Amino acid sequence: MASHWPVIVGINQYQSLQPLMYAQFDALELRDFLVAEVGLPAQYCSLLTDISAVVYEGAAAPTREVMLQRLAQSCDRAGPEDTVWFFFSGYGVLWQGKDYLLPIDADPNRIEQTGILVETLLNQLAQGNQRQSIVMLDMNRPQSALSPASGGGNLGDQTLALAKSLEIPLVLSCQPNQFSQETLAVRHGLFTEALIEGMRFHGCLTLAQLVSYLRDRVPELCQHHWRPVQNPVALVPAGQQYAMLVPPSLVGQMPVGVMPQPETLPEPQPEPEIALPVEPSPGWPVYPALVPIDPPNNEFAKPWPPTQPLDPELPPGVLPEVTKPPAPSQPSVPSLVPWQRWGILVAGLLLLGVLWRNQESFVGGGSATAPSVVPPPDGAVAGGVANPAAETVGEPLFPGTAASGAEALARARTALDQRQFGEALSWLTQIPEDERPEDYEALVNQAEMGYTNAELSGGAALNQARRLIEPVSASLFNDAIEQARQVPVGDLAYEQAQADIERWSLVILDLAEGRAAAGDLDAAISAARLVPEDQGETWGQAQAQIQKWEQSRVNRQLLQEAQSLLQPDQATSFQSAIAIAQQIPPDYPESAIAQERIDQWSRDILAIARARAASGQLPSAISAAGLVPPGTSAYEQAQQEIQQWQGQ
Repeated sequence: MASHWPVIVGINQYQSLQPLMYAQFDALELRDFLVAEVGLPAQYCSLLTDISAVVYEGAAAPTREVMLQRLAQSCDRAGPEDTVWFFFSGYGVLWQGKDYLLPIDADPNRIEQTGILVETLLNQLAQGNQRQSIVMLDMNRPQSALSPASGGGNLGDQTLALAKSLEIPLVLSCQPNQFSQETLAVRHGLFTEALIEGMRFHGCLTLAQLVSYLRDRVPELCQHHWRPVQNPVALVPAGQQYAMLVPPSLVGQMPVGVMPQPETLPEPQPEPEIALPVEPSPGWPVYPALVPIDPPNNEFAKPWPPTQPLDPELPPGVLPEVTKPPAPSQPSVPSLVPWQRWGILVAGLLLLGVLWRNQESFVGGGSATAPSVVPPPDGAVAGGVANPAAETVGEPLFPGTAASGAEALARARTALDQRQFGEALSWLTQIPEDERPEDYEALVNQAEMGYTNAELSGGAALNQARRLIEPVSASLFNDAIEQARQVPVGDLAYEQAQADIERWSLVILDLAEGRAAAGDLDAAISAARLVPEDQGETWGQAQAQIQKWEQSRVNRQLLQEAQSLLQPDQATSFQSAIAIAQQIPPDYPESAIAQERIDQWSRDILAIARARAASGQLPSAISAAGLVPPGTSAYEQAQQEIQQWQGQ
């Protein structure tokens, strides 16, 4: 029976590089998902992270030697029908034209000797016993690696070429000219968040299904969390699109999002027939990363995962059928998973919006401005989805369908009274020509003028505020907040501006907490102080964190001061250091460090006392041992030896 042998690597605390925040969590949750939720035997899954050896039996630290050894063992243990899945979340670098993965013990000054050539890794997979290999790499680029010595090019280009030549399915977390993103909001890299989300909630069982989901979802997460764009890219050899992500025998155990009871489901509606390519494209298809579409009215702020069931036509707990590759002699149309159907529906609505906004340019006589198009990123295949830069201001453009011309007219007048000009335009277009009132043209002109003015006033100010934002810079979010405050009360864009100010304040706090997690308390405090005072709960959280970080900063200074007092053979210097370390309050990370040092310094005092006693200086030994504070591991022993020395 076919099985899977995952090798999962996630590294936060590098020995010679700045730590990452959530690479470790990426590996831990993926392993827990496969073992605890899917049902993969724990002994089949090799976990390599910087803390896993303490928590998970059989896990190990991801050193260079261990990573290569565990991969070789998995390839040897896998049978001819099995799959070896290699997942890596950590640093990767391009050095002298070659891609390297950096294990936990990598030395940035000795990349060739301490890094792992991606070529070596892929060759090992190609020579294994397994039928199928799947490689997923979430490679972060350390700033120290971005130097001319890297040999030019981008990290990932060589990896894609190697995977193509060896016919190994490969998924990279981002385009070679982009950076992987992570955020405190989900405590994961965005790539891994989408990967687990797709398998856990959306029934992504095959490689093709997962790749298609990642392509759309990762850019959406970047937008939602205000991170620079990240577009996953995949290379899937012909015929391997249907590689299973879990063993077929465990498909029935795949967790699926909770589905509503049948009586709450809407009546099934017939689906339109959609023409799709019957056979995969020849050669080596690269799933291009699509340019994300900016949703109007903050649509990407809706909660995820959606409450919509995976497929209203399926009973609860039943997974969608996995489509097998069609035989050449019997072409068939692959079935769509539910989220693809919704995606097509949303795309259709967006297309209708573009046609409506530009109808005058199609019928003539108008002066409508065509929306600008954002070119696809480097590496995207021609024909990808473009990104309309123009944003809808205010209410939705397509509110619904009226039952009659009279109803549409009444709704249009109501919308005009409420200054909802986009909605009014939609209702006015639904009035048949023979039912249009005498003032129809005046109503249309009023709606169009109001809509245009909205775009040129508050909407323009809000868009200008949004353009100020460059993720990872808290000060620019603060600048954007000040710009958004210029939208006056009563303006159509006012409510949206206030919503953006609230979200940007949360992002500033998120960035501050990320800096604190990386150990930069000064930068964390500076960022948190940018949260506006009028942001109630968020400001309160920021102030609490500032107070905590300022105390941590004081704690670190106390530890340094205590350490600087120590003098060899001077018991009183150790006593003074202990007194300073005892000033650190509990419930802080530094408190545990302080307790360890107090305990060690107490043993050092006892060692000094014993040395004096051995040289015959009993009064001095007794005096030194008396400095060992109560509550430490050396205290009881010190008291016993004091009594012994006094008896002598």
